Formats: sequence, structure tokens, C-alpha cells
Amino acid sequence: MSQTRANILMLIASLIWGTAFVSQATGMGAIGPFTFSFARFFFATITVLPLALYFERNNFYKIFSNSKLLLLSIATGFFLFLGMGLQQYALQISQISNVAFITTLYVPIVGIISRFVFKSQLHWIIWIAILLCVYGSYLLSSNQSVEIQRSDALIFISAFCFAFHIILIDMFMKQFNSPFTYGSIQYFIVFLLSLLIAGTFENPTFKNISIEWFEILYTGILSAGLGYTLQIIAQHKASPAPAAIILSMEGVFATIAGWLLINQTLDLNKFLGCVAIFLGVIIVQLLPIIQKTNDK
Repeated sequence: MSQTRANILMLIASLIWGTAFVSQATGMGAIGPFTFSFARFFFATITVLPLALYFERNNFYKIFSNSKLLLLSIATGFFLFLGMGLQQYALQISQISNVAFITTLYVPIVGIISRFVFKSQLHWIIWIAILLCVYGSYLLSSNQSVEIQRSDALIFISAFCFAFHIILIDMFMKQFNSPFTYGSIQYFIVFLLSLLIAGTFENPTFKNISIEWFEILYTGILSAGLGYTLQIIAQHKASPAPAAIILSMEGVFATIAGWLLINQTLDLNKFLGCVAIFLGVIIVQLLPIIQKTNDK
């Protein structure tokens, strides 16, 4: 596969993920956030599971017979559940642009966790990126109601959950390269935990779930199933710098989709906040790669 084709596939994945924020926001008219999540991840599981059974048939046994790999799989699914659950809950109140761009804070947060938990060396640019992201988050929420500010705080917590999710994925894949099996286990865990919460607090019914069928199928099959698969296929074939930019476009696509599809507009503060976070996320990914390339 050429780098151009790989970049196109990643751009499609980023577009799907960005537009999925609209489906997440509009898919809760008749159901609660955790009902939406368990329905979404049911379809995500049955989308990825056949790929796991076809390409990695024996890997389920290898994971379940290895306590370290099994523990990593469960922990990864748990953090994905927390991140997705908080994000979905916040979308009942917060604007899509806020949710999309604050979620991308997981990029610099991964660096912070790696520095203080795993004692990794960090490029100096991360501290500038953090300042940009914090300032951008302030602009997104500063002139909003207290209710929206609390909702945005939940998204900030979800970004930490996504950061731990990314770190655990890296730990697992370095030990055992089995993306489809690993992904299907994660999705199944999110499905089970979301079903438990929904059954306890939201009283889901098949009738109400069926009302939101399009949003559930779009986010479950396309966003999780197809988007995840495209990323796996394309990312290891693409150059790191273009890949970083393309995958960071998710927040941009989400904001544009929110504007075009459900008329969510940005005032000047929100626009500047989005730009600040986007710049922070981009430079923390690109500058270390550029410097390393120049050093070579």
C-alpha cells in the first residue's frame, strides 16, 4: 500500500470519527447515555469479532491463558468504558466542539503520564502544548453556564481515561500483536459495563433503542468497527508526521459536522479555544518527529 492511499484511509477514519460525535449527541432523544453506549458497543463487538476469528483465530486462548495479557485487556476495556461513558454523558449538555476538542487533550496527557508514571523522557515542546491546551479549554468553557462547565469537566476527566487507554494499548501491543482480538475484548467489556449501568439507572427498552437505530449503527459499525479497522490497516504504512496531522483532524471534522448538521455555531472564544487546542495537539506530535528526522 502506498503512503498516499494510507493517508486517504486515515483521513476517512478521522472523518467518520468526527462526524460520529453528531450521532452520539443526537442519538439520545429516546434513550440514556449508557443505553446508547451498550447498544453501540454491541454492534462494535460483532463488527470486529469476525475479523478476530478469521485473522487471529487462536489468539483468544493465548490472551485468556496469560494472566498479564488478560489483565491488560480488562484494564483497557475498563478505561475505554469510563472515557466513552463520561463523553457520552457530557454530550447531553456540552456542545460538540467542546467535547471533540477537549477529548483530544489525551494527546499531551499521555506525555505527562509517561513522564511521571513511567519516567519517560519528554520533548520540551510538551509544556508549551499543555499551556496552549489549557488556555484553549478555558476559552471553550469560560463564558458558559455552570452546568456546561461541569459537563466540560467530565470531558476533561474522560480525556485522562482515554490517555490511560492509549498507554495500555501500547503496553499490550508491544507484548502481543493481536489488534482485532484485543479490540473485540475491549468492546465487549464496554458493552457489558454499559449494559449494567443502563439496566440499573435507565430502564432501556427495545422500542426506545430502535428509535435511535441509525445513530447506534453509525457509531457502532462505522465509527468503532470500520474506523478502527482503517486505522490498523493504514497507520503502520503512513509516515508519522502526516499521520499525526490527519488523525488530529477528528476534532475539526466534529466541529464542522456539528455546525452543518445540527446548527451548532462557534463564537470567537470557542473558535480561538479550538484553534489553541488543535495547535497544542499538533505541535506535541510533530516537533519531536521533525527533530528526530533532522538529527538522523
